[in-house]
Amino acid sequence: MTKAEQKNARDAHQILTILAWGAVAILGINISYFVGEEVGAMWFESRGDWMQVFNAWWVGILKAMPTILIAWAIAEFAILFGRCSEGNVLTPQNVKTLKSGADSLIWAAIWSALITPNVLSWIGGEYQGLSFSFRDLALAVGMMGFVMHGLAVVFEDAIAVKAENDEFV
Repeated sequence: MTKAEQKNARDAHQILTILAWGAVAILGINISYFVGEEVGAMWFESRGDWMQVFNAWWVGILKAMPTILIAWAIAEFAILFGRCSEGNVLTPQNVKTLKSGADSLIWAAIWSALITPNVLSWIGGEYQGLSFSFRDLALAVGMMGFVMHGLAVVFEDAIAVKAENDEFV
């Protein structure tokens, strides 16, 4: 790879880092909306009962948790892109970061499809047994997590091959 190609690759990684952090910021605003919607509604209904407002805050966090986990995954990818922009591409630390981001996506899908609907029905007094709410978005996020995890395994193998090749040179 020529110096110009290396510079272009590092510039592209830097742009991906900036875009990923921008996505995290946008998701942060979305999370504050989820939580604020719950707390704001309860604020006017509770007449100063802080326990109801506190409970509404937790319900907002519960509803926003899939988005929080997706934001966490994107933050992991932003860190990964940042390392790549510094020239650290095939490293065990990057594989660990990729796996962590993939796990966050899988947990976001599980939280969205299983935990949130069951806990909300339990809180509302309507719990009638375990229910699943697999919508297409939850399924897609979960599958992306599994694909990213598979990609991390491929990178792990590539790092091992690179290390073996470096021993011969």
